[in-house]
Amino acid sequence: MAALAAAGLAAPQARASAGTSAPGRACSGYVGLTFDDGPTPGNTPALLSALRIAGLRATMFNVGQNVEAYPDLTREQVAAGMWIGDHSWDHPHMTQLTAEQQDAQISRTQDVIARVTGATPRLFRPPYLETDDGLRAVELRHGLTEINADVDSQDWNNATADQIAAKARQLRSGDVILMHDWPANTIQAIPRIAADLRERGLCAGRISPVTGRAVAPGNTCAAAYRTIAARDGAFRGEVVVTNTGTTPLDGWRVTLALPAGVRISALWNGVATGTTGTVTVTGTRHNSAIGPGRSTAFGLTGTGDGTVAGATCADPSGDTLARARTAGRVEDLGDSVRYTWPGITFEGRFQGTGVGIELNDTANDYDVQIDGAAPVTLRTPGRTTHWVTGLGGGVHTVRLVKRTESPWTPGEFGGFVAAPGGRVLAPPAARTRQIEFIGDSWTAGYGNMSTSRDCSASGGINPNSNADQTFGALTARALNADHQLTAWSGMGMVRNYNGSSPGTDFRTYYDRTLQAAGTAAWQPPKTWRPQVVVVGLGINDFSTPLNPGEPWADTAALAADFRAAYLDFLAKLRLRYGPGTSIVLTYPTMSGTRWRISSSRSSGSATARATDGCRRSTTTTTPSGSTCSAATGIRRCTTTGFWQARSAASSGRCPCGGDGPAVLVAFQDGRNPPQEPSSAALIT
Repeated sequence: MAALAAAGLAAPQARASAGTSAPGRACSGYVGLTFDDGPTPGNTPALLSALRIAGLRATMFNVGQNVEAYPDLTREQVAAGMWIGDHSWDHPHMTQLTAEQQDAQISRTQDVIARVTGATPRLFRPPYLETDDGLRAVELRHGLTEINADVDSQDWNNATADQIAAKARQLRSGDVILMHDWPANTIQAIPRIAADLRERGLCAGRISPVTGRAVAPGNTCAAAYRTIAARDGAFRGEVVVTNTGTTPLDGWRVTLALPAGVRISALWNGVATGTTGTVTVTGTRHNSAIGPGRSTAFGLTGTGDGTVAGATCADPSGDTLARARTAGRVEDLGDSVRYTWPGITFEGRFQGTGVGIELNDTANDYDVQIDGAAPVTLRTPGRTTHWVTGLGGGVHTVRLVKRTESPWTPGEFGGFVAAPGGRVLAPPAARTRQIEFIGDSWTAGYGNMSTSRDCSASGGINPNSNADQTFGALTARALNADHQLTAWSGMGMVRNYNGSSPGTDFRTYYDRTLQAAGTAAWQPPKTWRPQVVVVGLGINDFSTPLNPGEPWADTAALAADFRAAYLDFLAKLRLRYGPGTSIVLTYPTMSGTRWRISSSRSSGSATARATDGCRRSTTTTTPSGSTCSAATGIRRCTTTGFWQARSAASSGRCPCGGDGPAVLVAFQDGRNPPQEPSSAALIT
């Protein structure tokens, strides 16, 4: 740094962040303007200029080979506030290609756009609007949403500017219009399109990858880089970030494309994700907010000639998890999240008279709560924005819960959107307490709302299931805790229900983000450190007799594998969450029973008290150590350190690690050697 300072490359004084001004007018609805086939020299700059003058934003469905040939034009599109979509590599008739050729067309374009802009597209428009189920399957593998058009401008068919503007007048809120980058008549029509939209109270919006419909766009910003000084293989530069929108910018995200040989050594007034290649920079708490038309800046020093291939800016408030909070396992795609585990919950805050909920899910049911009122259930909502309107003005809360299981079919949530005139606010803060519930159907809520064992007459399993009314969800709410339900009906520790799906078990999928819908491992964020993990597995391992051909000779062999797998699984949990997390093991043999484990350190004994309503109350004391009495009681196993509550079924046998399914294991407090728990209350 001393050498940099001597060369005049040291960090300058921080520039003060800009103030704010009054927000722009509200829109009564949004439409999606789209332009295909770019970028192209001559045409793209003229199109961007016309859109800027008209105050419009649009989605550019770019052809991959054009992006590769004209990367600067692509970055100009982003800098102008446009969104980028995938339009294939060289514009073939996609439905006439093999699946492998389709995949190559899409993947090459995805890669080059990501390399040039730092962002991977979420939208795909098939050339000539030709599509079929096979192509849509390829798109899905790339996480793309297919966008066709509600209105075809016919600009590709030599339509006049008047005819193009007339077509645009057919747009209604949420609609998408097809236009192109290259026709001169399209550029001439843009001022008339803008005037018509203003007259009808419509604004140009972004296209949601969740619903495929036009929604509020978020704000716009621009990033401009300059090299201040460069000498002897070192440089100092500055990036100016400007709010080019009409409302305050609550945060910004700049993507820098650094050529080979350029490395960032230090950066101030921003937070960077890396030092080479594609680097993302976000603001600090002092300069994240920028008023309309105002600017802030961050600086950097590094090695190399100081060249930056591109600098683009985006408003991160469009990210789903910037507008909603969840403690659940989700695949974060930026402008949407996907998930499969039951009970996933999203919470948000908004100001105004209504809120929209962007969903793409044909498999699951959801509950929606506003301001803590009674929930409204959405049955398999499909691809939609569900609106709750007619609320009183002011600040409101919204809560969305996935009621059902869908191990093979992810749901997708695109966030909360405010009704016209309103605003989505920062989501509520995370709760201090955290609990993870691990298990099977008892934990997931399989059919838990049914009044009989046969629910076929009342709609089947899903309408009678509600993960938000499971013992885990109810316990978490009673304790004001964030929670996860990591549960899958029918799964066991080593054997699934009736021996189904041999070769897999609960442990196969526990580490995954999307259960059977993807193999990517879930990486627990630093913010997820549950104080308690409750494990309820074992029902399916033992609830049905062994079938011919299963790998266990008898129940004793199954129990031995069960014990070993259970202890390995507990060791994994301990490694993941550390010694500060209490692990509680439950089993529904004791369903309806409250167990309270208490002890006296001075006497070296412990007491298990079981109370089954008003019918009976028993108290048994057993010595601490490696021996058990023949009666029901608890004890600590010297080899595992677990305090175990034993049922009468295990009388006379006391193997360390439990006695098959008929065992309840209390807390292990994580100290070495484990100490007797002072108290624990477990409800199975």
